[in-house]
This record gives sequence, structure tokens and C-alpha cells, in this order.
Amino acid sequence: MIKTLIALALAGTVLAGPAFSQDTLERIKASGKMTVATEAAFKPFEYVEDGEIVGFGAELLAEFRKDLGDVEVEQLDLPFQGILAGLAAGQYDLVATSVAPNPERAKTYAFSRPFATIENVVVVPLDDDSVTQLSDLNGLLVGSQLGSSTEAIAREIDETLKAEGGSGFEDLRLYQTFPDTAFALRSGQVDAIVIGSTTAGEFMNASPDTFKVALSYGDPVYLTWVTRPEDRDLLAALDATIARLADSGQLSEMQKKWIGVTSESPESGYLPEGAVQLQP
Repeated sequence: MIKTLIALALAGTVLAGPAFSQDTLERIKASGKMTVATEAAFKPFEYVEDGEIVGFGAELLAEFRKDLGDVEVEQLDLPFQGILAGLAAGQYDLVATSVAPNPERAKTYAFSRPFATIENVVVVPLDDDSVTQLSDLNGLLVGSQLGSSTEAIAREIDETLKAEGGSGFEDLRLYQTFPDTAFALRSGQVDAIVIGSTTAGEFMNASPDTFKVALSYGDPVYLTWVTRPEDRDLLAALDATIARLADSGQLSEMQKKWIGVTSESPESGYLPEGAVQLQP
């Protein structure tokens, strides 16, 4: 059974959760209970429907729960900002929400084998033909999600524009969720948004006469779940579930079902140089 708690707490709020333990997997199996944190605002991976968290991630969590022996799962729906810090503080066992293993995060946290790969894209209104290359973003108001990997990409784009002699963005406006960025673009608060390709596809499917992808930027982004680096057994168990699904073809079926397209799930090479989990 997966019990969902829709948490209205602000990021950084101390939540009642399991005590920190270096033997997290052993404790989970002994107690038959696991607590995970999710930001259910990243459709189609994790989102709320009829009061329940659904999507690709919910199906993956159900498979992982089954592999652990049908443990009971308490799933907390929390803002993305602060969700990793809560993991480090021992407030829950696992971050079961889509997170990209960028260099800064990889210094502190451990990441599962990726279950999907996305690209960074710039989305503009459907009738806007002014943005076709990176330099066209000079002087524009650009939005992204606060604390997300695409915020870092947006800042990198801004720095690149300035390094090439441009003015850079007029401003980078950051929002709590990716749906908030879509609203900002639709309502004219920003001229463009930097988001992931799967999120862009979801927005365009929901509003086919509203948005379009103007361009892509940078390397693909791998989506993973996150553990504390010392919880090696828990991470290995999670990787084993993802490997089982990948080897059987079920992972591709899940991707087609929820995302509409299939993508890579590499066994290695997805971690940044210097990642803490690569250390002996």
C-alpha cells in the first residue's frame, strides 16, 4: 500500500519522519515501511489526480515497493525547494521525484540509474517566430523553475549570451513549479521559458495552440531518484528494480505510456565527475 500525504508545508519545514540510519534498507525491510518524498508537479512523471500522486514515477515506485517485499510506503508531496536537504536531514528514506544529477548535487547526494532522458528546450508562444537561435534570447524576459536543473541551464544560457557580446536576458524569473512557468508564458509575464522536453511536450499536448519549442540547448539531462550516499544497499536495490524493468522492456513500455516516447537508461556514464557516490 502506498499512502500519499499532500503536504502544504513550505520548503525547509521540519517534518516528522524516520530516524536517520546508515542501515536504511535493513530498517525498511525489518519494519515493512518506507517514507519517500515527491514533488508531484512534474507531469507526466509525478502529478496529483483525484487526490492521489500518479504518473510514471508512481508506477516505478509500485515496482520498487514490490521488489522490497510489498513494504508500506508513506509518500510525502513536498515543494522541490528543500526536498534534497530534507533527505540529508533524515526526514525520509528516498527522494522519489525526478532529479537531474548535476555537479553541485552530486557532491552531496547519490543518484539511481536514470529511468528517462530529456533535453533542455526553450519554449515560446506559438505565434512568436522571433526566437530561432540562442542569440535571439538577448533582452528577453525568461522563466524557469526555482531550484530545478533547468534554472541552472537558463543561467548558463544567460552567461553564454553575455560572453558572446550580447546583453543577456532582461531578467530571469523563477517560479515554484513548471506549470507556473507555463502560466507565466501564456499570460505574457515572460517571453520564453527554459524547461525539459518532456514537460514541453505535456504543455503542448494540453494547449496545442499556445506553445512551441524554439530550440534545444546543451547535453541531454538524465532523470533519477536520490538517496543519501551512505545508503548504498538502498541505492543498489533501486538500481536493480530499474535494471529489471529496462532488461525486460517494461521500462520502455512505461515511457511510452506516460511520456509518449522512449529514451535511454544508461547503466553508467551519467554521473558528473567528482560525484560522491563514485568515491570508494
